[in-house]
Amino acid sequence: MKKVKYAFFAFQPSDCEAAQLWLTRLYDQGWELEHLPSFAFLPAKFIPRTRDDIKYCVDLSHGVRDPSFASDDFDQLVRESGWALVGTSRSGLDVYKSLPGRDPIPIQTDPALFKKAFFRRELLPILIGGLILALFMALLGSTLGLRTTLPTRLLTSNWELLNAVALLYMLAFFFFTVGWGLRFWLRSSPPAPNLRLACFKSFCGTLFYLLWIFCLILLPLSRAVTDGQLAPVQDPQAVAELPLLRLEDLDLPAAPLPWFCQQSSVLASELEFEEAIDGISLIQTRWDCRFGWVAEQIVAGTLASYERYMPYTPADLGFDQAWTYTDDSGFHSLLLRQGNTVVHLHGSLDLTTPDRLDLLWDTLELTA
Repeated sequence: MKKVKYAFFAFQPSDCEAAQLWLTRLYDQGWELEHLPSFAFLPAKFIPRTRDDIKYCVDLSHGVRDPSFASDDFDQLVRESGWALVGTSRSGLDVYKSLPGRDPIPIQTDPALFKKAFFRRELLPILIGGLILALFMALLGSTLGLRTTLPTRLLTSNWELLNAVALLYMLAFFFFTVGWGLRFWLRSSPPAPNLRLACFKSFCGTLFYLLWIFCLILLPLSRAVTDGQLAPVQDPQAVAELPLLRLEDLDLPAAPLPWFCQQSSVLASELEFEEAIDGISLIQTRWDCRFGWVAEQIVAGTLASYERYMPYTPADLGFDQAWTYTDDSGFHSLLLRQGNTVVHLHGSLDLTTPDRLDLLWDTLELTA
């Protein structure tokens, strides 16, 4: 038999009876809880059972503390009744283990008092937190404007995509936690423990805290290392083989120091290329999307990003979709979509002349 066993413990406060049942079943299988870390992303430690008379009691938390370092007055009173605090979970539960030779009664025996304590210690704080979060999101939405398109950066970076998925999951789990707590508190009588559902909610809670750590620490570090930024071209030959329009394709002098950037995600790849020489400039971004809806989102997001100071006009240029913009200073911009490919070109060159449009089809490797 193994000498130690680890398992995550992130049961919700409304599932304290199910958590107690889970611990008892592990004990019946030969595993005794030895240590319960206060951090939910760390697993609880179990050892082979050392005696045959252990009982568990799971109660609402009275605050995170270390029983091996200092016990408070409540813990002293509970210990006199036959319980020893094993640890406090980050999800809001205290776990007690019976002392040797003792058969204590449960710490909490009055359902009405338990519901009052549940509302005061668990439900009220998350209701206040949910209200603050909802008000913040409403304020942020009114300040930035309600956006119906996904940010282009989100679609072309796996890290940004993973960050968005993690944040959405965390928001959903938080509001589901509010709903679970309200449902538990509003019931006329405590429900029978549902161990399978409680374990699923515990798994979701563990994932919540793991993603929280990921978003807080690992994601910024990963983005700092892998974040794509425009940089001078190091391998001109490799860039020349890419489906990009260059100044020399237009019979113009090539820029001595072009800039280039490339990144991709599971949804789309993005190429950025910039050239400038003697007052002639050409900046372009190309997205090759895996799905049509991704291309639609990129087009919509690009148009929305420039609508205030560069209002594009739809144009019939032979592509599936095309938009143009020209100002009085001679600045030209072209946004086109062909199939699942979107290309944005802007600079001091007008690319909508017939000969240059033909060149676009060839150099960008577009198909009708």
